[in-house]
Amino acid sequence: MIRRRHATLAALAAMVPAAARAQAAWPTKPIRLIVPYGPGGSAEQVARLYAERLSSVLGQQIIVENKPGASGGVGTQMVATSPPDGYTFLLSPTAIMAITPGVRKTPYNPDDLVAVCRLSTPILTVTITNALGAKTWQEFVALAKQNPGKYWFGSSGLGTITHLTGEVLTRAAGIEMQHTPYKTIVDATGDIFDGRIQMVFDPSFVPYAKSGKVRMVLTDGPARLAEFPDVPTAREVGLDLKGFRDRSWFGLFAPKGLSPDIAKRISDEVARIAAEPSMKEKLLLVAQYAHHQSTDQFARQVADDKAFFANLIKELDIKLE
Repeated sequence: MIRRRHATLAALAAMVPAAARAQAAWPTKPIRLIVPYGPGGSAEQVARLYAERLSSVLGQQIIVENKPGASGGVGTQMVATSPPDGYTFLLSPTAIMAITPGVRKTPYNPDDLVAVCRLSTPILTVTITNALGAKTWQEFVALAKQNPGKYWFGSSGLGTITHLTGEVLTRAAGIEMQHTPYKTIVDATGDIFDGRIQMVFDPSFVPYAKSGKVRMVLTDGPARLAEFPDVPTAREVGLDLKGFRDRSWFGLFAPKGLSPDIAKRISDEVARIAAEPSMKEKLLLVAQYAHHQSTDQFARQVADDKAFFANLIKELDIKLE
């Protein structure tokens, strides 16, 4: 009887597909995390912070790879066409999955990717060049109104969250500025240092504000940043930024067909990591709030944001071509 039972169990085990057994043991090799931008920006900062902790809890190295090009399209397409085996993920900001595909042709199909979980919410920071001599938001607005159309804001590309932030912010403030899209926001660094552009919105400029190379004049958070106690929030100066803070995110995506078990494993681990005080502190240093959403929650967020930004772009008549 015992022999027959062992034989039956062995037969059942043999019926389990090899792929399923391999999946149950996931991960068994290093994992690629694609950042679809060049090095040095907020996307890479978030990717490396989470990759370090996930590597330790999963027992396999997560390798962060920068794959810039086509406003994030090159790296995104690479992930979209990868096998859905749990060894290739995309770190995406709002624009790639919820803005750009709705307004122009992209080299990737967003339907070929699935949401895994949300990682963080960037803190909107408005940073200006020192070349103007303005020290506060009010002083900058006064200068901009004296020079309509002569100042420029930089973004990480057409249709990105930094581009739309600039459009919404300038209109809410009643000032007229022109837009300079860069391949990556890092490319704007020299221009804002030298005063060739006057404003940027990316959190990756926070270290430069700390060192005095640029000046932070405004944030959009629930409260002032502890490291910049004199910098007001948008709400404090009476600006309506259309709820950008909650709709600006970095999240993980994977090729369509990813096992729900792998997605849940990643999401559960991220939830634990995001709750760690040390991770919260590290993210705040790069102007990010730890903000986890599960697979289902994040998928609903992405869908809602697609509709929100499509309506916003139409309402403001923003040209993205």
